[in-house]
Amino acid sequence: MDFYQINLLAFVLLNGSLAYRQYRQDCRLELSEKLQQFNTENNNIASHDPSTVSLANRFKNIFFPVYVLVWGADWLQGPFIYTLYKDEKKLPEEIVARLFTTGFLAGAVSALFVGGWADRFGRKNACLAYCAITILSCLSVLSNNISLLFAGRALGGLGTTLMYTVFEAWMVTEYNQRGLERTTLKLSAIFGRMITLSSVVAVLAGLVGQVFVQWTGTKCAPFVASICCLLPASFIILTRWTENYGDISNVSHTTTKESLKLLLGVDKQILTLGLTSCCFEGSMYLFIFFWSPALKSSHVLAHHHSALPFGIIFASFMGAMMLGSMLFTKAMTSKRWMTCRQLLQTVVVVASLSLLFTIFIRDEHITFWMFCVFEACVGLYFPAMGYQKGKVVNDGNRAHIYGLLRIPFNIFVVVALSLTREELCSDSTGTSSQASAPHIAIAKHSVVSGYTEQNPSLRSQLYLHQKLHYVKIQKSTNLLCPLQLGPDQRAFRGPTRKSNFATLG
Repeated sequence: MDFYQINLLAFVLLNGSLAYRQYRQDCRLELSEKLQQFNTENNNIASHDPSTVSLANRFKNIFFPVYVLVWGADWLQGPFIYTLYKDEKKLPEEIVARLFTTGFLAGAVSALFVGGWADRFGRKNACLAYCAITILSCLSVLSNNISLLFAGRALGGLGTTLMYTVFEAWMVTEYNQRGLERTTLKLSAIFGRMITLSSVVAVLAGLVGQVFVQWTGTKCAPFVASICCLLPASFIILTRWTENYGDISNVSHTTTKESLKLLLGVDKQILTLGLTSCCFEGSMYLFIFFWSPALKSSHVLAHHHSALPFGIIFASFMGAMMLGSMLFTKAMTSKRWMTCRQLLQTVVVVASLSLLFTIFIRDEHITFWMFCVFEACVGLYFPAMGYQKGKVVNDGNRAHIYGLLRIPFNIFVVVALSLTREELCSDSTGTSSQASAPHIAIAKHSVVSGYTEQNPSLRSQLYLHQKLHYVKIQKSTNLLCPLQLGPDQRAFRGPTRKSNFATLG
């Protein structure tokens, strides 16, 4: 076994061990609560509900299947969006760039109103709207009409905003309304499990999508598979979810101007969370963009000429993220650990240091380990951020505030897209050395997030950047050599959060 296979096996064993321990702990908690309800007649938890365990289980049984199906549908599309437009539909690079920019702009604009709409007319209705909008977006790729493709990307941007706001808003509000804080099912544990499931679904969706492409011979197949995930998700939402509006007395009086005022100045906690979210997730965006060329340049610097196993590396990153999510659950269920706020502060600092470290030590193995540390921080960050937002944001305008918090991030992505350039370089030696510029760019934004103070559609947009981006390295011969990604690295996806998924075929 080589270095990367050993690391992947270590992540599998470690995650399996932690998952088993968590399962046994959950079983002990359920048994303890059942015994307490049976033996204590004056128990406040059981006085009005004969079975809080069954109440918690019912909630998990209606939320987690929908969560898995929705995020599975999103992960299925990611690895194939860019290559579908560029390779199968033969669209020029500038058209592909405009398509992706359209999606991000639609996401930024829709963030101004979709959250408020969900708060006023119901989060369940908004979740159903997401399913319908995403199905239409997936159907658009079956056409070669350029207008329909642009309309599909606009719908995709709108759907992404809904996905990152209304599902979480519905879950937190429903959790509060059902009084589940009185049970063994803790809100922090739900967020931790969400990221763990997302990591597993990411790998499975990438494999399934690749199988469908090879079986059908078209990259439209994963989009059809996404529809097959969204249809049962819609059915479960329609038949088993209850509607919630948050604090109905406040929702109808909350305007966009008032929400922006709340976001930008009145509530400093929300402002801090917004700045942290923008900076950390912006750093994550740069990491998604640069990790594969950075590892490749380290690989070449070590005089290795074999191809990097990007599929195994991606699986290792997902294992690191899953490890982070389970550590978060452990931290929140143990009184000996730090608070969620302290954990979030620690995470952004460690993430910054992990990326700064790769600037000074350019060893391939150390670079890989530092990237795994960053991915573990991502696994800790998303449930911690979700939990903090769940506690700070009021139920009455939860979806609206969640939507507004995504505006700075979408602006960041649009600016990054506009600054992308194609620079072709050549070198007579055909070799390359370590590129520090990507690391500096990543670390720069990570440090910002470390001074302040959880997915999945970013990485799908980054196919475009991988095709366009070349790292310039000054050699002793004063020539520039290319570091272009090959076809085996095009399957690129991102949240979460999304991730790079190399073609495994």
